[in-house]
Amino acid sequence: MQHASKDAKNWAKDERLKLSLPITRLNVVRRYLLGALFAALIPLALIAGLYDRYSANLLNNLIANRVETNLEATAARMSNFMAVQVKRLENIADLPDATDFFKAGSKNEVSLLLSDILSLEAENPDIYAIELSDNDGTILHTVPRTRSRSQPPSHSTLPLVQHESVEVLGPVLPDKGRPGWFLISKPVMVDHQKIGTVSLRMRLASLTEQTGALVEPSVFEPQIVVFDRVRLTPVGTAAAPKDVIAMSRQFFPGWRIHLVSGRNDYQEPKTYIRYLLMFVAVLTALGVIFLFYKMSMRLSGYLQPLSKGAQAVANGDFSVRVIEDGPGELGILARSYNRMREQLGKLIESRVEVERRAALGSMAAGIAHEIRNPLTTVSTTVHGLKRSEEDPMRKEMFDVISSEIARADDAISEFLNYARPSDPEKEPVSVKEAFRTIKTLISATAHEKHVVISISGESDLVLLIDPTHFRQILLNLMLNAIEAMPGGGHLTIRAYRDSGHAVLLIADDGIGMDDTLQTKIMRPFFTTRANGSGLGLPITKQLVDANDGTIAIESEPQVGTTITLTFPFSRQTSGERS
Repeated sequence: MQHASKDAKNWAKDERLKLSLPITRLNVVRRYLLGALFAALIPLALIAGLYDRYSANLLNNLIANRVETNLEATAARMSNFMAVQVKRLENIADLPDATDFFKAGSKNEVSLLLSDILSLEAENPDIYAIELSDNDGTILHTVPRTRSRSQPPSHSTLPLVQHESVEVLGPVLPDKGRPGWFLISKPVMVDHQKIGTVSLRMRLASLTEQTGALVEPSVFEPQIVVFDRVRLTPVGTAAAPKDVIAMSRQFFPGWRIHLVSGRNDYQEPKTYIRYLLMFVAVLTALGVIFLFYKMSMRLSGYLQPLSKGAQAVANGDFSVRVIEDGPGELGILARSYNRMREQLGKLIESRVEVERRAALGSMAAGIAHEIRNPLTTVSTTVHGLKRSEEDPMRKEMFDVISSEIARADDAISEFLNYARPSDPEKEPVSVKEAFRTIKTLISATAHEKHVVISISGESDLVLLIDPTHFRQILLNLMLNAIEAMPGGGHLTIRAYRDSGHAVLLIADDGIGMDDTLQTKIMRPFFTTRANGSGLGLPITKQLVDANDGTIAIESEPQVGTTITLTFPFSRQTSGERS
């Protein structure tokens, strides 16, 4: 009785400690909260990372997929443009009239034919002017004359490229409203001697504007770079150095096209989207935290009654009922708790009653043995004295003594009848359900003692037995087995049929017993535990015998104990299998 009450209180105490934890320490809620936060925020983080990666690769993708071909095509067009101008210049320099012009020396008069040809070429919009110069660089004649110029003082500082038979000077940037230009020159040779120079002063914009197709203002823009000294925009003005994204081949020695970073207009929507994603992530996290806070508060509201119920059970009060209207698993938990509470109360009450009756019975048997024997002697002596007595008065006294002896004997018989357990009320009992119920009742104790319970056998086995007696038998034996394993171990329960009987095996790998101890364990009030009553196994044997069963014990020290129960089984089966 004390053992069962102690187990119940220990179990209830553990449950009370678990259920009375503050809401911030509900492990299930915290775990689901972290899981939900990860589930919500990781996709957003991935989206943000992928977006950043996409935006970072956007420029490269544009260059690789859309611009690279155009860049090379533009370089090819500009190379062809320069080649056309060089060819035009060679045609002019090879004219006989051009040679005659330079041979004339100080007279240097332009023939009508040469003048017409130069005027015709100067009408080309790409040519700003055509210049004829002597070997000293002095300009002798300019077509048209309105665009004549003196030799610029910075002529020696301009980029100069010599390519094959021509040289390119410049570019010269626009200044004071005048357009920018560059100079393509070719010497006029006679007998391998230079007698003069023909130059085309080209409009700079005619060359640079061919890069206009490459302009992507929000992403990149082209620059014409000459010897890394001069940078030109597509309109022929000076450009500032910027990060180079890509460059073309040289369309003329020292001249190439660079693609540089543009205004980067895509950065603003990129930043906006990044902040939007961060805002959504924070909002999602707050929403999840609020949701789980409400859930945890609601969960706490359903768990608090369970905590109070566990405290009541710990105090020995099995009347506190938990409301079963919780949603889902909480409702199932409440219903299971109520069933467990009712079954545990009935089981403890039954065990207390059985142990009380057994104790009374053992005590009554001892009293009967110690009192009835002297009473029998007294009764025999009184009967003998009465037979030899002649005095009626004394005979009457002997009759009174005999009557009182008989009355005392009747009182002892009534006490023995009260102490004896009631007769079993047999009915079909499912072994599977009984095992499951007992396992539930002792699971807390087994967990505390680090004992693992294993159940196996025929799940459709049905016994014809008193269900209260059967539960009491199993509970006594399983609790004794757990107590026999102070360092933990395995408790195995198995049920099967054998020759028309149901056989139940309860085996542990605990401390075991020697032969001497096995001969004493069935004696009332014999126990090896300091807090034991010594009635558990005697009562169990009494209940087994009352239900037409047998009990056998096999044990070996430090190996374990196996208890074999044999009962008649019912013909009714459940049709289930384990």
